[in-house]
Amino acid sequence: MSVIQAIQNIVRSTRVGQSDVGSGPIQFSSISAEAQGDFLRARTELLNLFRAVERLAELSNINTRFKLDLPDARSQSPLGLDMTNTAAMLNSADEINASTTSFTPFGPDWLGGSTADITVGGEYQYDPATNGPLPPGAAYTFESRRNGTRGSSQILIRVEDPFGNRNNVAVARNDPLNQQYDLGNGLYFTIGPGSTINRDTTTVLSVSDTIGSAVNPNLPLGGIRNQNPNFQFGSLAIEDGSFDLNGENISVATTDTLNDVVDRINLSNAGVTAVFNALTERIEFVQNTLGSGATIDLQNDDSNFLAAAKLDNLNLVDGIDPETIQRFDDVAALSSIQSGDVFVNGQQISIDTANDSLETVLDKINNSGAGVVATFDSAAQQVLIEANDATSVLDLDSNGTGLFGALNIPEGRLDPEAVSRGISRRKSYEIADATEAVFDQLNRLFSDSTFVGQGNNAATFRGVLEFALRSAFGDSDQSEILGLGFDASSNARLRGDFTTVDRREFTSNLQRRGNLVRDLLAGKGDEGGLVKSLLAATQQALGTVNQALGLSGTFVDTYA
Repeated sequence: MSVIQAIQNIVRSTRVGQSDVGSGPIQFSSISAEAQGDFLRARTELLNLFRAVERLAELSNINTRFKLDLPDARSQSPLGLDMTNTAAMLNSADEINASTTSFTPFGPDWLGGSTADITVGGEYQYDPATNGPLPPGAAYTFESRRNGTRGSSQILIRVEDPFGNRNNVAVARNDPLNQQYDLGNGLYFTIGPGSTINRDTTTVLSVSDTIGSAVNPNLPLGGIRNQNPNFQFGSLAIEDGSFDLNGENISVATTDTLNDVVDRINLSNAGVTAVFNALTERIEFVQNTLGSGATIDLQNDDSNFLAAAKLDNLNLVDGIDPETIQRFDDVAALSSIQSGDVFVNGQQISIDTANDSLETVLDKINNSGAGVVATFDSAAQQVLIEANDATSVLDLDSNGTGLFGALNIPEGRLDPEAVSRGISRRKSYEIADATEAVFDQLNRLFSDSTFVGQGNNAATFRGVLEFALRSAFGDSDQSEILGLGFDASSNARLRGDFTTVDRREFTSNLQRRGNLVRDLLAGKGDEGGLVKSLLAATQQALGTVNQALGLSGTFVDTYA
């Protein structure tokens, strides 16, 4: 059984009990104020412990079982490369309906039974500076002034504007159904088939010179009257058809809504994510692939959708590549590099600054047979070239190209005497610092003075942590290995040195017997070692504390 499996078994046998009144985890009200305070304190301390152990794991290369020092060359200062990496974007050039005025509804309804529907169109135009402010609740009203039937007899409509001015509009018997009758201020109305009843009135037509118009993405593109989606007045009418997006054909039907078309784009293979932004009233496209190589291309629209949505290739914003994959000739920080050949451990590697980038050159080095691994650390902004084994040397020669100089890497024969069983002094100090941080945090968790309830509440989560330590140090209450100490006695807990680090001995062992320290921290075979055991134990302890506090989030939720 592995240490981690054993830890999980311990947790199952010591799990905090459930409330007698329900099946969920214990809530704050189910535990004493003292316990609540101790568990909240423990939760904070455990999170700090987890971060400290993660840092130790990172420094010790736990995932590669404590990789020992190898001959390497590293940039001596950051390269200062711009790592910005964005995707191509394309948005509507303006609000789909940019009118600064509005009216509603498109179809005022008759209130008394008339069936000849009125439909309003146009763009409301009103200048308060010239005509004075609109009155509150500004609206038009429509009233039938005679019985009439469309196509059979005359219809007479009285229109009253927001200022009370009236105008009688005669609809002749033979007027076409699409005949537009002027309302003034940029508006007109049409009247459909059916009849009107004398003195019948409609709901009001409200107008505003301060509230702008907005497209409705949930109404059909070809909708009429109160199903009109309200595209910009004067834009081409949308028809059944299609357009191409990155070579993918996107169909458009007048029965579709704007959101239907957006969804169809997202379900296609165009490689683009589309969204209608209600705040900006624009359709926004983002290429799914980062960088300059992936674009957004709109072509062959016979539906008029792109024009109505104000989408055009001229609005394309190209994606940006990080400077690590841009050509050397295009990167100011690497512009001193010249085309030619470099040598790594005698292997010839060609460079063409008009075509090569830092990424391609590192790939060439890795595939050259030079016996090295070349990487770029984007956080530190440094290039690292490391030999594959500790017995080999590392020999770098720019050969007049200036490559290694531009990368701030010294040339020549490097690290010829790397020690295969230890690590560098600098690295040993970093690992010692991280180990001390972990042990300091453990001492806080095992010190009764940290908690109001002393050890009463702390016993709930200490068991898994102590088991992880005993698994690494042995079953005795006191043990010292390679400069790391464990003392489970009550006196040690009172002193706050439950775990200790003899820094001089530990760093010496790291430098001279790194393989032994590796086995302790990273483990051997299937065993995870002290670091992984502490990570697992800390997660289990946090889960126990969260349960006691009635927190339902997972450990990942808690830690994030």
